[in-house]
Amino acid sequence: MKRLEEIGAYLTNEHENPDAFEDAMFDAPDDADLAWFDMLARHGAHLASHYTFDMGCLREDVDALVAAGLRVQVEERWPGTTRVDLADDTQLLCTKLHIGRTDLERVDVEITLAHAQKTMRDVLVDQREGAIYGLCERPLAQIAYGAGRSHVKIRERGGERRVIVEYTFNEHL
Repeated sequence: MKRLEEIGAYLTNEHENPDAFEDAMFDAPDDADLAWFDMLARHGAHLASHYTFDMGCLREDVDALVAAGLRVQVEERWPGTTRVDLADDTQLLCTKLHIGRTDLERVDVEITLAHAQKTMRDVLVDQREGAIYGLCERPLAQIAYGAGRSHVKIRERGGERRVIVEYTFNEHL
């Protein structure tokens, strides 16, 4: 853990001796903390390039992925119950959820699966359309939509966190 604290200080330019720290990194290429940090940086860069690191994106981000040659399956949904099936060639799944609110910049999204619940905070709303564009890499989409029924609540941020809309996916599973 000390090594990770040192990495944090190094990255924020707060390390007491950054030159010595760099030398130590090159002297210990098999260090487990450095390997973990390298993996985090590589995977983080991959996720960021696909707009899946942040909570939500805009339509133009989805269009850029398609223009770059990625196979993006867009599922446009309105409140209620619906089914989502992944196409065999899908690399990224984009779930476009219509929330009907153009006045909100960010919302919270609560997803409940059979044995798990996840809240994503500060999800970006495309205010031009009153919709959320949620991108998932295929493995995450398979978990979210292949494990059975999932229930989604979109909530306002702050205050009472009032539910704006609700969706139920794959009730048939």
